[in-house]
Amino acid sequence: MSAPQHLLVVTTNFAETHGGVQAHLAELLPRLVERGVATTVAYLGERTEPYAVDGVSVVPLRRRVDLKEVIGLPGPREWAAFVGRVRRGGLPAGPVSVVATHTRFFPMSGLGVRLGHRLGVPVVHTEHGAGSVVTGSALVEAGSRGVDATMGRWVLRHADRVVGVSAEVVGFVRQLAGVDAVMIPNGIDVDRWLGGVEPADAGVGDARPLVFVGRVVAEKGWEDFLSVARTVGERTGVSRPVHVVGDGPDLPRAQDTARAWGLDVRWHGRLESDGIKAVLHDAVYVNPSVAAEGFQLTQLEALLSGAAVVSYDVGVARELETSGVGDVHVVPRGDLARLAEAAVAAVGRAPSHPTQADVRRWDWETVADDYAAVLSSAGPR
Repeated sequence: MSAPQHLLVVTTNFAETHGGVQAHLAELLPRLVERGVATTVAYLGERTEPYAVDGVSVVPLRRRVDLKEVIGLPGPREWAAFVGRVRRGGLPAGPVSVVATHTRFFPMSGLGVRLGHRLGVPVVHTEHGAGSVVTGSALVEAGSRGVDATMGRWVLRHADRVVGVSAEVVGFVRQLAGVDAVMIPNGIDVDRWLGGVEPADAGVGDARPLVFVGRVVAEKGWEDFLSVARTVGERTGVSRPVHVVGDGPDLPRAQDTARAWGLDVRWHGRLESDGIKAVLHDAVYVNPSVAAEGFQLTQLEALLSGAAVVSYDVGVARELETSGVGDVHVVPRGDLARLAEAAVAAVGRAPSHPTQADVRRWDWETVADDYAAVLSSAGPR
């Protein structure tokens, strides 16, 4: 089928902030434009005038309600004016053929679904989460479950097509809303990640580094990571580099814990992709997250960097393990003893590097082809 004439993406965050959905859209949308899909994004931002980036038309709407850049809404009058403009075919690319939304608990996803219904065009929703939010706050977790049971379920049931970025997400969508989602994985620029890089620890020899990548918060498992690093050092008797890439509110506590346990940790803070790639080069990436990870792209980035992946059963971990594309070992979520055992074994193995053919299904070019096919085949229920 041919590509739709005009895709309108209604989302909370796009430019100006960092996050998984923003990164996903930044990679996917220009590739859709290359495939003949005229694309417009409406999002909540600080800019006041429409602009274009990588062939994508962008319409920022002022954020009038905001809770940690998640629960965000535009002003009612501004949204009504935008809806009127869309209904008149007043966007630069003309009438909208399909509306896309991302993540069920964003109020903007609800507005996007309603807009698609008013326009009489199909709505394609992409789900990035594999469960309700996990935090250290019982109140936030209860609120998250409440949002999922109401607005989240409504968004999933009223979209005309639902895409899940991993098998775990597809299962969550079915459990929450009774909806069968099509699985299109998150993507990665395979050529860029398979290219050569100077490792962060050239000259270290056989001591494979241990690496943590993520926000330094409880649900990402920084304390379990430090415990694994301590166990690996004790079991192997080898002094090896230990890296933490990321920052967050628990960073001071994590640094105090590392000092108390006698660990020499290199604290990198937040890094761009090239820096992450260098740290992951031929390392052992330990992933102790217990968050509701929909995909967790760092696991794939680690494999393409020649790293072994030792992970709790979250995100895409099980799919990577069963695919056989690299050195991946998955243990039950929260089983710290088995995670440490897996890391001890991994540091004793030689690094392995997947080929381009091994990871083609996760390449952004493949993902864009699959997503464009879903857009072309989408139709109202």
